[in-house]
Amino acid sequence: MKSIYISSTRADLQDHLQPVAETLRQCGYDVESMEKYPSRDNRPKAASEADVAKSDIYVGIFAWRYGYVPDEDNPERKSITELEYLAAERAQRPRLVFLLDDEAPWPSSRRDAEQEEDGGKRIRDLRNRLKKERWTAFFKSPDDLAKQVLISILQTESTHQVAGLDALKELQTAAEFGPSFLTNLQARFAELSSTPFIAIRLGPTPWWNTRLHLASALASDFTEIRQFVVLDSARSVLAVASPLEIRRALSKSQPKLEMAYLQCRDQARLPLPTNEIDFIISLYPGAVMSVFGGQVETQAKEVITPAGLRELGIKPEGEVLEQFAPENRPFSYADIMRRRKQYVVLMRNGEIEGVVDRAELATRIAGSQL
Repeated sequence: MKSIYISSTRADLQDHLQPVAETLRQCGYDVESMEKYPSRDNRPKAASEADVAKSDIYVGIFAWRYGYVPDEDNPERKSITELEYLAAERAQRPRLVFLLDDEAPWPSSRRDAEQEEDGGKRIRDLRNRLKKERWTAFFKSPDDLAKQVLISILQTESTHQVAGLDALKELQTAAEFGPSFLTNLQARFAELSSTPFIAIRLGPTPWWNTRLHLASALASDFTEIRQFVVLDSARSVLAVASPLEIRRALSKSQPKLEMAYLQCRDQARLPLPTNEIDFIISLYPGAVMSVFGGQVETQAKEVITPAGLRELGIKPEGEVLEQFAPENRPFSYADIMRRRKQYVVLMRNGEIEGVVDRAELATRIAGSQL
């Protein structure tokens, strides 16, 4: 069960916080209790920060009050809500931020501009900083907020980070394979069990067709990698496809690539005192020479260019949803679900934020009974 930490001032947002907590609990989440402390606005700094660190997801809800400023260990005089936001950053928790819409009607009794000596400067500064640092959603009513929080959590759980892979980088850049090429590549591939999406960049360092086929074959046979996200030198997405699909396309283009790999794989299945992946790597140069009529890999290889990648006929399993905007607005659930491919790469201002599995998201949404 995922735990959700809700951070907010209490006195001004009590009627908004209760629907959020009830909605999340009904969907099976463990929500940090708003009644844990006698007065949530005056909650202890150390305890609040510890609770944030123990949670799986942080949800920050902000209207027009800066909130209680604790005296303990707080030389910069930050409010408890800002301290909790910073604690979530230190703990590397997903941070979902929701701001009361600038144009939403709000009683003057709930605004620092009318109630505090700073005239509301601290909360305005915090809201402006949040808009720049994180994607922020805006709410106008309790029901609107509860629905947005739930959808954002479900979307966050269905969004996966795209990782680079040192082992694949070395497969890409090594001029040749030899006894000292790489130690224990098997262990590096074993680390991929929690890395479903891997970025591969075609430039400025080129990928040879021999190495890309080898990387795809090893990934499809020995890992749980779902998709390779192939980028060009400018980090634009060229293709989103499974290692098996890239392996298929390369094998169709040059069948000898698959022959060389299978020759290594068959020999590596013998009872030998080494790890299977490491042994495949050590056998690969000889297998290339064998199937390419005595040519070494540098003679047999072809450089994969963006144009050449398109000519391979790789069947895409993902597509890109990109935003170019100064404000970090969340990607729309409706925009994601309107896409046709299973995987949607989220890009903001040219940088990948993650990959959404649409099937996973649809299942989560259906399970929430929205």
